Formats: sequence, C-alpha cells, structure tokens
Amino acid sequence: MASDFPVGLGERGQAMWRDSRAIWSLTPAHLVLLEEACRIADRLELLDAITRVQSAGVSPASVDFASLSGVLAESRQQSAALKALLAEIRQGQYGSAPAKVDPAGGAGVSDLTARIARKQAES
Repeated sequence: MASDFPVGLGERGQAMWRDSRAIWSLTPAHLVLLEEACRIADRLELLDAITRVQSAGVSPASVDFASLSGVLAESRQQSAALKALLAEIRQGQYGSAPAKVDPAGGAGVSDLTARIARKQAES
C-alpha cells in the first residue's frame, strides 16, 4: 500500500514515497531505489537546515566559510545521487527501447560474430 512508509523516513521522504507510489508502478528493485531516494531527500532537508543556520552572517571571506563549504559540498553530492536514482526509477517506467533493426539484417552479437568471420574469410 502506498501509505506504508519505510521505517525512519522523515516528512519530506514520506511525501516523496507517497506521491511516487501514487504515480509509478514500481518493481521491487525500483522500490529499493525509491526508498533510498526518499532517505536522500530527508538528508537534503537536514543539510538545507544546517546551511541556513551556519550561513547566517557568513561571507566567503570569513573563517567559518570552510565548515559551511563542506556542508554545501555534501549537499551537492546528495543532490547528484538523488538525481541519478530518480533517473533510474523513471527509466524503469519506460523500459529500454527495443533494439534497432539493421537494414542489412544484423541483430546482435551472433550477427556481429558472423560478419567478423566473413570479413576474415575474405582477407
């Protein structure tokens, strides 16, 4: 059921879980990816709160900027991880595209092996 949240999700993660389950039909593997994406969303919420507190009155020239830059770097990494997970989940919704048909009749590794053998025989 879409409202059965994984243990430990915060408010943002629960909202993401609920909304994602409502619109996507997910395989068990993609549910694992969604759970991790929801945990990252919660982490980003926490990192944002830390950034807001630490950045009050901080300028790039101040000594405190070094500790803030670490939080910002982690936030960027978590954002990139979230983006990758969501792309993987979305890809699962659309499936992979069917293999293109080669006008010459080629259709994969076995055809490639046969073409290599023909070229070697011609040499």
